Amino acid sequence: MTNFDKLAKLLPEGLSESGIEDISTLVEETVQERVAEEVKNLEAKVGGFLRMKLNEMKEQAVKELEKTDETFRAVKVYESLKSIIAEDIATADEDSVANQYKEENVELQETVDSLNDKISKLMTENNTLEESVTNLNETVDSLSETAKKPFKSSEQALVITNESVNEAKQPTSEVANSFLTEDVVRLSKF
Repeated sequence: MTNFDKLAKLLPEGLSESGIEDISTLVEETVQERVAEEVKNLEAKVGGFLRMKLNEMKEQAVKELEKTDETFRAVKVYESLKSIIAEDIATADEDSVANQYKEENVELQETVDSLNDKISKLMTENNTLEESVTNLNETVDSLSETAKKPFKSSEQALVITNESVNEAKQPTSEVANSFLTEDVVRLSKF
């Protein structure tokens, strides 16, 4: 007995032959859809499994190639040496550039220090000159005030002469004291 016969027994009696065929077609379509879904799932699983196995086989093939092929090993050694040399060259280049900048920085710092010293000396000198200018301006002000006033001498000359005694003996132009001239005598009278 087939599954269709079992299914036909389960159906109520009095169904027509066309009703049974419709039910049979519907069940067959449902089964076909389900089978198609399962086949797709199985194909996806089989495809994933095959890809995994292919990757494993490739890795194993590369390992075998590394072990047996001299050219492949030489290429690996060359790539290793190339990366080591590239690192050494890059490090040397970085060190030389860093040293160059370091030397320039030291030179610039020395220049800045010497300029700072010069600026400090010039500032000190400038302050000294400003003080001198201030003192000179005060002196000029006081001298200009003094120059505006008329000159009055506070000194007085006291002339001691023996005119009455020596008057007959010497004329006035021949006084024995050479510092006492007629002009000095006239000034003393003021």
